[in-house]
Amino acid sequence: MKKLMYSCLFMLFGMFIFTSHVGAQAGETTILFKPEVSLEEKQEFLAQNQFDLLYEIPEVNLVTVNMDEAQIAELERHPFIEALNPATSIKKPEITTIQPVTFRPVQRLQTLMSPISLLWDFQWDMKAVTSDGQSYSLHTPSTGTVIGIIDSGIDTSHPDLQHSIVEGSKNLVPAGGHNGTEPEEQGKLDDIEDKLGHGTGVAGQITANGMLKGAAPGIGIKVYRVFGTKSAKTSWVIKAIIEAANDEVDVINLSIGEYMLVSGQFSNGANDSAEYNAYKRAINYAYEKGSVVVASVGNDGVQISDNQQMIDVLNSKLNNITVVEGKVLDMPGHHQNVVAVGSTGPTKELSLFSNYDQDFLNVLAPGGDFRYLYQYGQDQWTEEKWFEKELLLTTWLEGGYNYDAGTSFAAPKVSAAVALIIDKYGWKDNPEKVMGHLKNYSTYEPDLTDNYRHLNIVNLLTH
Repeated sequence: MKKLMYSCLFMLFGMFIFTSHVGAQAGETTILFKPEVSLEEKQEFLAQNQFDLLYEIPEVNLVTVNMDEAQIAELERHPFIEALNPATSIKKPEITTIQPVTFRPVQRLQTLMSPISLLWDFQWDMKAVTSDGQSYSLHTPSTGTVIGIIDSGIDTSHPDLQHSIVEGSKNLVPAGGHNGTEPEEQGKLDDIEDKLGHGTGVAGQITANGMLKGAAPGIGIKVYRVFGTKSAKTSWVIKAIIEAANDEVDVINLSIGEYMLVSGQFSNGANDSAEYNAYKRAINYAYEKGSVVVASVGNDGVQISDNQQMIDVLNSKLNNITVVEGKVLDMPGHHQNVVAVGSTGPTKELSLFSNYDQDFLNVLAPGGDFRYLYQYGQDQWTEEKWFEKELLLTTWLEGGYNYDAGTSFAAPKVSAAVALIIDKYGWKDNPEKVMGHLKNYSTYEPDLTDNYRHLNIVNLLTH
């Protein structure tokens, strides 16, 4: 018997937007050196100031060190330094179970050989992007094309996923985990086992090929784990982008992100400019290496171009500090070399939770919705299983499955489609061409979402 777990409405795991300035150690500071600063100059700077190096990403010239306020004031205008600020951290997502149900699986070998999965009738979202499964007959994915999933890891023994994991996945969580609070974290490079479930759910939307079907069943994946059981450092995510690019993955999926104050200041006088500029360098590095970067936007239902809305939503997530002034961006999706993905529900309308902006979002894909919930109320929504019609089903820990929602589960469908384009047409190391094809052959639903593009895999694979 397998359990199909239902996620709670108010703590949906897919609501995976990061919050800056969470739980940073006192004095832990991110320094972003100017691009032209050499390794020798950087080492001399650290030695002269007697800084203990906590973390380093040489490709973007970023380090983290312990630094007091006096040192920050003294060094923030140092000619070697582009930006420095208190190191930012990322809250882990939450999940609460409504109720478990059970079902009896048929032989998995039968489902592996079938274009339709046992759970296909529950996959309204996958039916939408594949035109009721038609895209599966247009191209058979191979593990020669690889999507790097930067997330919480993966259930490596999940029957629907295990055959897609290619050699070279990595753990980016250092020994001790977040601020030394996770003694179980040993810093082992090959420890990619998912302890939260989010990464396993994202992987299912991409490559599941068993009881459940992903958008590109069987496409290759590499996993870059940046979460243990607690919070994560933004620098780990940036490092993972670099690692994935160096590993020559074809697509990088980031079902994660954060609101960043990129100019101006918080009430403590700082902003997020060091990590923001490091993100930009890492994304450009990946783009130049030939990887297409795909990222989900936030889940707060705000207009991304409305800076006051962005400030308000960031303030609602901060602890002990507030935004005084400045520009807030939804990162990493805001970068021009990223495919930014928003979410739709079963009606093809924008999900109530999805951030939006026609000038910002590149494409929409199904990530679930709450319209039926608000229409029927939580009790009726649960008891009469209306959630099955607007949440989406994906892979879960211990070989199971889970209902969830969020832009986190829209982005991997787009990553899968991008990988299919590369796999079918042989367009490796050409992100500009691939992103142009995605733009040109996504489709529109003008009566529902004006000029937003919607993911249509059949259209992408027949042009």
